[in-house]
Amino acid sequence: MNKTVHIDTDVLVIGGGLAGSKAALDVSDSGLKTVMVVKGLLGRSGCSIFAGNLSYFAPPENMANSIDEKELEQLIERNMIFLLKYTHYLGDQEYIKKASIFRYYGFFPWMEKNGAYFLRDKNGEIINDLPLKTSFWVAKMGMSGTLIMDMARKLILGRDNISVLEETTATTLLKNDDEVVGATALDYAHGIFYIIHAKVVILATGHSNHLSLRSTGTRDGSADGWVLAYNAGACLQDIEMQWYHASDVAYPATWMRLHLYPNPLPGTQQRCRLYNRDGELFFDGNWYKENSVPYIMQLKHLARQVMAGKARFDGDYYASYTHVEPEVLDKYIYQTQFMEKIGVDLKTEMMECGITWHMNVGGVRINTETMETGIPGFLIAGAVGGHVTGGLENACFDGTLAAKTAILRARSMSSVKPMIEEEAGKEKARVYSYLRTDPRMGLLPRQVKKRIWTTIWNNHNYIKNQNSMQEALNELQQIRDIDIPKMRLGSSSTAFNHDWLEAIDVSNMITALELAIQFSMFRKESRGSFYREDYPKTDNDNWLVHVVGHCNEAGNLLLDVVPVDTPYAKPKEGIVDFFDVDY
Repeated sequence: MNKTVHIDTDVLVIGGGLAGSKAALDVSDSGLKTVMVVKGLLGRSGCSIFAGNLSYFAPPENMANSIDEKELEQLIERNMIFLLKYTHYLGDQEYIKKASIFRYYGFFPWMEKNGAYFLRDKNGEIINDLPLKTSFWVAKMGMSGTLIMDMARKLILGRDNISVLEETTATTLLKNDDEVVGATALDYAHGIFYIIHAKVVILATGHSNHLSLRSTGTRDGSADGWVLAYNAGACLQDIEMQWYHASDVAYPATWMRLHLYPNPLPGTQQRCRLYNRDGELFFDGNWYKENSVPYIMQLKHLARQVMAGKARFDGDYYASYTHVEPEVLDKYIYQTQFMEKIGVDLKTEMMECGITWHMNVGGVRINTETMETGIPGFLIAGAVGGHVTGGLENACFDGTLAAKTAILRARSMSSVKPMIEEEAGKEKARVYSYLRTDPRMGLLPRQVKKRIWTTIWNNHNYIKNQNSMQEALNELQQIRDIDIPKMRLGSSSTAFNHDWLEAIDVSNMITALELAIQFSMFRKESRGSFYREDYPKTDNDNWLVHVVGHCNEAGNLLLDVVPVDTPYAKPKEGIVDFFDVDY
């Protein structure tokens, strides 16, 4: 079957996490028609489901006048300090301030209004970590994202002006002159090629982390959003800044995204500890009490263990909760019950860990007031952007802003520029060119993916340098030149052909990784989650800048730097050893 379906809509949302869901719901509230293209299943895939913690900002049940202005200012300041270090001082500070206020006035009320249950004790009080009260949880630690997305899914499926295309991947954005007027998408479950005409496109594809051997993301995170934006002419920003988890399960690989949180734990002052293979403690979350998301510091401590030969990035070190009160582990933490099913008792046993690729600090460069990319008709929302590291609260804020801009634009337009059918036809031909089963000795897409992942794990992982990154580029070029032309599918069926989807992913993965490596080579320092052993200093004098890139007229990446605006805070250090700062 070779079926093409044309759709007209007011707003097209690409992505089914919280950012895209909130945007779609707000647009729906305005009465406009929305189509959502979701690569996996709405609320069941992507990165939003993996959110374990929420940043505590104020008691949700006391929204209106529960705290005075001075206390609110203190909460905003605390949240801003956290988010600035969270983004290695590359985050948009004006955005961060507004997002902090939104947590209080927008995120919590919206959550409770729509049925989210915040973990409480027998007296009805919200359970926090002690004594700082930096975090809270929906139902149990480790389940917040899953339950929030269950809530969002039910809200969306109850709307008659939101159409959801699940198991459908966007393949390109369609333009007329300098304006985005829609997108093409492949329904790989039913073999339908969609040509979608829209007044506004909101890109909300989330993080791009399924690019190495170990990652927290589902198969959907193949950097489609970066590539869609880059090919449409948008700028990318700081995509060299790859975040990692340090305390995810080492073995088996199917459990690698099971996170043993270093974050503050519910109802206790204790936090996760890490031990090397000699049984020596090398990290305790309580060494950084003010940091509720200490992933950067975990990796800095782990890297020194790896350099000393006392651990590997894929094992030989262990997470421990054995010092935590047993009742806390039983009542409040989801991982405890999961581990019990496989015969591991976290109250008495440690678990071997490995690092995984997690979130991105960088992404598409935007106007954070409006979520506009600079290309008319093209907005983003959520972690696909380069303005903050992510988080469900920020994703919700982005969706709210993007929807507001989209509603204003859609209502101002009596019509949208027509699509150029020839461009849609070329894209369909490209997508269907992958639907081949020859040559029989060629590699399957999953085999090509594994070669890509292995190349990146070996050459462009947490510890990297100019030579290793050049080797990664060379190997990716070999894969592009030799493996992809011979790549073939196991079946030519157009129904539930995951090989077909993964062949499209391979193209996006190589493009995104080539871009990210070039960004990494350009930045001549180490910062936050980004470590170059040939430039081991954090250089705030020369490199407190955004690395920004776009595709020039010749089709090549053009890189430049843009100074970081620091209206509220900046690092006190100038040039300092990477391992000596906590951001």
